[in-house]
Amino acid sequence: MTRRETVTARAAGVAGPGRAVGAARTAGAAGTVGTVGATPAPAGLADAAPATPLVPRFPVHARALTLGHPPRQRFAGVNLKSCELQHPLADRLVAEASRALTPADARSYPVLTRVRAQVGARYGVDAGQVVLTAGSDSAIGMLVDAFAVPAGRLIVPQPAFEAWEHYARLRGVPVTAVRQLRGRPPRLDNAELFDAVRTHPPSVVALTNPAGLSGLPLAPAEVALLAETCERYGHLLVIDECYGAYAGVTHAPLLAGHPHLVVVRSHSKSHALAGARIAAVLAGEDIAGHLTAYRPDSTVSGPALALLSRLLERTAEFAEVWDDVRAIRDEFAGAVEEVRSGWRRLEPGGNFVTFHTGSATEPARAERALLDAGFRTRAFTGLPGLGECLRISLADRPVMRRVVDVLDGRGAR
Repeated sequence: MTRRETVTARAAGVAGPGRAVGAARTAGAAGTVGTVGATPAPAGLADAAPATPLVPRFPVHARALTLGHPPRQRFAGVNLKSCELQHPLADRLVAEASRALTPADARSYPVLTRVRAQVGARYGVDAGQVVLTAGSDSAIGMLVDAFAVPAGRLIVPQPAFEAWEHYARLRGVPVTAVRQLRGRPPRLDNAELFDAVRTHPPSVVALTNPAGLSGLPLAPAEVALLAETCERYGHLLVIDECYGAYAGVTHAPLLAGHPHLVVVRSHSKSHALAGARIAAVLAGEDIAGHLTAYRPDSTVSGPALALLSRLLERTAEFAEVWDDVRAIRDEFAGAVEEVRSGWRRLEPGGNFVTFHTGSATEPARAERALLDAGFRTRAFTGLPGLGECLRISLADRPVMRRVVDVLDGRGAR
């Protein structure tokens, strides 16, 4: 039995090696508790006696044992699954910023004041409205802790970024999942979302715009109406705009009139800093001030702050990158539609294109063919609303031409 199997067995009260059935502690619905960890045999006794029974050391929430998060694995080919910003000018800008790092950036505890002011200036808010986190995943976990746990509910349009439901389940927060996509090819339909907002007690409502899996955007008027409706019914609306740079969208101007609004802006996608892990949470000063109690500043590294600070000074050049990524996106989508006559792009997309293939099996076949040719992509097989879709994130033009060749049956690894 592996260690993970042993841990899972403990949570269920199943015997592990050398253990009596029921030795693990579990509780009822009011505070489910399991146990994890083992006391090893004393030094010098391992060779003298049979294996020592595993002994639980501390309690854990049993629900955490049902959630796995395998570590990322390095892919030997071209990663067109994770929507990292892959563009030659962005690479040059990051390389120049990296060469300017100093020993103090790594040696000293980070001070966020300057970068908060820069981020605020970039998005038109005061520095006191900016909270920096180690990527948007960390921001989501913090927002679940700070607001969804005390509210007791999370409302999420599906399909959505997995982190929202992951952190809610980890904290035992009930999730109301509402359908957001309908039709073939899929289109946005937020009728269920508005119904849930009007009929549920105050909750956290998590929206991604443009949608992170389909790339479909909500019209600005609909976003504004959702913000107004959430406020009227006592909800906190969180908008993740991680792909906003590729759609020319930011929701930060809405903050001035909507005190129950939070905007999450990742710099992984917009500034090629996925490895640096840095994002910004924008909110009213009351919400931002409350979030400081969760000490997100202690998770942001000095090198990440220094990189973001220098790259924010190159916004004009990054605007050129974003414009060119949009052009690559349109060229690539058009070329794919020529070689795959039944495929249709979902517009506009982010730094990716999601294609509706018209078939429940074709996305997986295409994903396999691309993987064999050295390209990692994402088939949405089985995902409600997107089950006939394949998402391909973007790189430079030569790479995307190779992808088209593979889809046309002409490419080889």
